[in-house]
Amino acid sequence: MDKNNLIYLSGAEVSDRTVIICCQNAEWDTKEIPHSLYRGFTYEGDILSLGHAPMISVGICASNTGDGFVSLDPEGEFLELQLNGDHIRNSILKEYNEVNSIFRFAKLIDGTIYAGGTNNYIFRFENNKWNEIGTDAMRDEPAPKSFENATGFSAQELYTFGWKGAIWTNSSGEWKKMSSPTKCILNDGDVHNEQVYIAGQLGTILRGRNNKWEIIDSKGLNADIWSVQSFGDSVYFATARGILRFKNEELTVFKQLGPDMRTTRNLFVGPSGLWSVGLSDIALFDGEEWHTIKQN
Repeated sequence: MDKNNLIYLSGAEVSDRTVIICCQNAEWDTKEIPHSLYRGFTYEGDILSLGHAPMISVGICASNTGDGFVSLDPEGEFLELQLNGDHIRNSILKEYNEVNSIFRFAKLIDGTIYAGGTNNYIFRFENNKWNEIGTDAMRDEPAPKSFENATGFSAQELYTFGWKGAIWTNSSGEWKKMSSPTKCILNDGDVHNEQVYIAGQLGTILRGRNNKWEIIDSKGLNADIWSVQSFGDSVYFATARGILRFKNEELTVFKQLGPDMRTTRNLFVGPSGLWSVGLSDIALFDGEEWHTIKQN
């Protein structure tokens, strides 16, 4: 397949520095042909075909073993693949839980994979099955409601968040809703220097922990933030316009879009550094400079 026909969606880098990209064929109608294509490349530049699945992935992350990756679709189909494309596990969340939810994310947090979505459902994958870890109080929240993502320090201190600025944490030993300073949708978050950073709609950036949260001045930014990633001594935020960096209590434009990187949306960190995946571009910040990845 001509790489120019591919739309890049998200990615992950595994322990041997192989980068995996989830993508779609731009010429296919996803309603008629639901699909996710998995392509990879090694640090030496070798291109890998890791197969495909008849599903629309909401995102991928490295597996908890570190030598493969997992992908989740909105209906709850969970796919785990090794680098050679061999199928390990393909399970349906609804086999274990009859839930009324459209899944929005899958994320590796402290070595464990979590997933969640609409109607404020959240799951943990353990013992080869999905276990619902949310509460009735979460699901009884007034509609519309959705957990768009999660982050945390450990299984004992998770944060999940989403629509209407909602933030929930289990840091007290049970899930409780935190007092949020925003009603904007929160799309992604990460932890950095013992604090949690969450961002989303209209340039909203929050920092806090437990029940203490503040808004970080985004200096008039009104672009939605789609991805948040801690790397080195900074926190990075991806918008459709470029990448911001928060360092030494200052938010600045770190990478503007241009000929070398025309699109960005999803950020992730691996052994090689900070990665950016946009609809048509893959780039790496190694801690010193940006490198555009050419896929021949």
